[in-house]
Amino acid sequence: MNVLYTVDGQAGSMLIPATYLLVAQPEDLAELVTSDFWRNHQTPPECCVVHLHSVDNTDLGSFEVRSVTRPVFTAKAMN
Repeated sequence: MNVLYTVDGQAGSMLIPATYLLVAQPEDLAELVTSDFWRNHQTPPECCVVHLHSVDNTDLGSFEVRSVTRPVFTAKAMN
C-alpha cells in the first residue's frame, strides 16, 4: 500500500504492507513515515507536522511528531 503524506509541507510517499494497518494506530504510522522521511533529508527538527493525507484512500489527519534522541547500544561478541 502506498501512503501519501507531507512532513512540514514537503510531500513524501512510503510503501507499506497492507497488514500493517491491521495493528498500527495512526500515530504509529505518523512516526514511521517521519522516520523514513528524515532518513533521506537533512537533520530533523525537534518537532514537525505530519499530514497522512492518503492511507488506503483515507485522510488520517495531521500529527505533531517530536524527535527524541535516545542512545543506541550495539553489542559485539568478544572472543
